[in-house]
Amino acid sequence: MKPPLFSYVAPETVAECLELLRQYGSDAKIMAGGQSLMPLLALRMARPGVIIDIGRIKELDFVRKDGDVVRIGAGLRQRAIERDPIFAQDLPLLRQAVEFIGHVATRSRGTVVGSLCHADPAAELPVCAALLGAEFVIASHRGERKLAAKQFFESALVTALKEDELVSEVRFPAQALGSGFAFTEIARRHGDFAMVSAGAVVRRGGGQVDSSIALGGVGATPLVFGIADFSLGQGDNAASYKRTADAVMETLEPTDDLHATAAYRRSVAGVLIERVLAAASQRAGVQL
Repeated sequence: MKPPLFSYVAPETVAECLELLRQYGSDAKIMAGGQSLMPLLALRMARPGVIIDIGRIKELDFVRKDGDVVRIGAGLRQRAIERDPIFAQDLPLLRQAVEFIGHVATRSRGTVVGSLCHADPAAELPVCAALLGAEFVIASHRGERKLAAKQFFESALVTALKEDELVSEVRFPAQALGSGFAFTEIARRHGDFAMVSAGAVVRRGGGQVDSSIALGGVGATPLVFGIADFSLGQGDNAASYKRTADAVMETLEPTDDLHATAAYRRSVAGVLIERVLAAASQRAGVQL
């Protein structure tokens, strides 16, 4: 199909972009890499009167570490996750997850923040953002506000972003010493959206172990669980992972679709939870 008619503007500063958003409001749509928006236009699932292309705003194309936080600008391409050493050192979970995102061609155009704002519940980066507790920095002509990932993602393809707002950057906590991360997924083909994805983080320090799991593809938003939520005790590693997986599976309410049944998604989620917990724990050097 062909997209509907629209006007196209390409601001070169954030201030200019925010003024355009104020002017056009709900009739405007932001485009960064276009890897999510263009298919929606082609299917006429989106019908903006104006597309605001932020690809020329150089001040948004950055990644930098600020203390114990990694800041990712709205213009940074997904390919940078594979190339910039800051991700391998400080955000290894994203480095693992990016291998499952589309293909080199799509990652070379698609942006990190664009994927997060698209909020597809089967996408990899929203799962990582939810698991790590990322913070979204949102700008408008009224000023700036910040939202945690759990507040930002509201439903499938729906966020808390208002019609005149722009996510200028997303901030991720850097990996702490003694932490382990893991991500994996099941898809029909490599590069397809996941039927189910799972990430885990295991942190140790001060004699304590803090563990969390996030799942994608089994709800309208990424789902995050803390192992402590299920009051699981210490014991044999494999048995502990299995108890965690069983406890999480009981809470899931996935739906049937053309790609998988709800029962299949629930079963796969359990398997993936065991895998990521085992891998993350091994990297953290702890036993759950």
